[in-house]
Parts: sequence; C-alpha cells; structure tokens
Amino acid sequence: MKKFLLLIFLIVGIAKAEDLKVYGFDQEVFKFKDFYFIKNLEIFELDGNTFGRDYKYKTEKPTTFVELAYQLKVSYYELKAANPDINPFKVPANVYIKVPLRKQLPENYQLNTVYVSTQDHRLYLPIEIEGKRYVITFPVGLGGDDFPTPKGEFLITEKKLNPDWVVPPSARRNNPNLPPVVPYGSPENGLGTRALRLNNSSYMIHGTSKRSEKGVGMNISYGCIVLRNQDIERIFELIPLNAKVVIY
Repeated sequence: MKKFLLLIFLIVGIAKAEDLKVYGFDQEVFKFKDFYFIKNLEIFELDGNTFGRDYKYKTEKPTTFVELAYQLKVSYYELKAANPDINPFKVPANVYIKVPLRKQLPENYQLNTVYVSTQDHRLYLPIEIEGKRYVITFPVGLGGDDFPTPKGEFLITEKKLNPDWVVPPSARRNNPNLPPVVPYGSPENGLGTRALRLNNSSYMIHGTSKRSEKGVGMNISYGCIVLRNQDIERIFELIPLNAKVVIY
C-alpha cells in the first residue's frame, strides 16, 4: 500500500513538472565587469521586482536533494518546498522534479544593496547594466535554530581576501578543540577565500571549505551567510565597503 501511494505521489509530481520548460534550455554565459555568470541561473533580468521561471529536471539516477541542489545550483530547502511529495533523501531515477527559479525581491528594493532571504536561502544583488535592471543570485548557507542568522539592516564594514578565522564563542562552545584563530587554508577554516564583515560583528558573508560546499543552501553556519568560493569570489569585487545588506 505504501509503495502504491508513493507511486501516486510521484506521478502527480511528474504531471505537475511536465508543464514546465526543461532546466538549462535558456542558460547562456553573461559577462559583467570581467566576471562570467550563467544567465537565467546566476543572473536574471528583472521585471519589476520579479524574475526567473520554474523548470523541470529529470533525474538520471537515484539521488538526494542535497546532491541535486549542489548540481543544479539551488538550495536544498527550495527543492524540498517545491517537491513536497518526494523523499528528499531517496529521489528515484527518471523522475521529474521542479526547479524553482521564479523569485521576487522586496517590493521597494534598491540597486546595489545585498538582500538575503532566509526563506529561500538565497543572496540577491540587484544591479543596473546599460539601463536594464538585473539581479545576481546564489544559494547560501545560514544558521539554524541554535545559531540563527540575524535579520535586519547591516553595513559591510570589512572586506578580507584569504581570511583567517577568528573563532567566535558560539563555535568554541560547539567544538572546544578549536584554536582561537584558524589560519587561511586550514581544512578547519570555514571562511573560504573571501569574507565580508557585517557591522564590525562576528557575522559575515563568506566562502566555505571544500568539504562543506554541498552544505551551501542549508543551515550549516554559526549565523553567518555562506557561499561557495566560486560565487563569493565574483560578487566580492561588486560589493563595496559600506554597502547595505538586508537580511529578511
């Protein structure tokens, strides 16, 4: 009986997804200020405060939403919310899943302000290029219930290249064996290759270690906003000191 119900759920999910365009059909390389982005995945043209569309993707082998989120460059929670009838840890082969890339910025968004949606687990950076408005977006890791990411308005007060990690008290409580400072390049250094400090606090927007890359898009931090290194290395140069950051 359980297998029969699972089959019904999967068929319903497939039927919903079949009306969508195939993921990747409209993706192309887009250059902005010496950096390359994938259009309709990492950079979108804005229509008011909305952008993007939802897609379908057919799995080639049994997998999980963690693996698919990493492969498709979305967050785990986006996939889970868009596909509620599929077990996120047992995704069968040859099943269509919905890839939710239809998004919305706050109604009164401002250009060159960084927005972080704790619901989407996404960072948004709206910009203007040759008179047209675009938004750069990447999935992010955030803090969970024990170490929540703070909400509100912040300023970028420091930019660091190849940063050492000054271990905050929250991390020390979780792992007492950590030293006061973890140097750049250490596998224990979760800051990755770039860091942007918020309000002179211990909270940052930063990269990650190689072993934690697949956790980007999930609740993996001590409250910081975590991107893959290849993503933060591109937006690092686009975000100046004293830029505004809105976490909501």
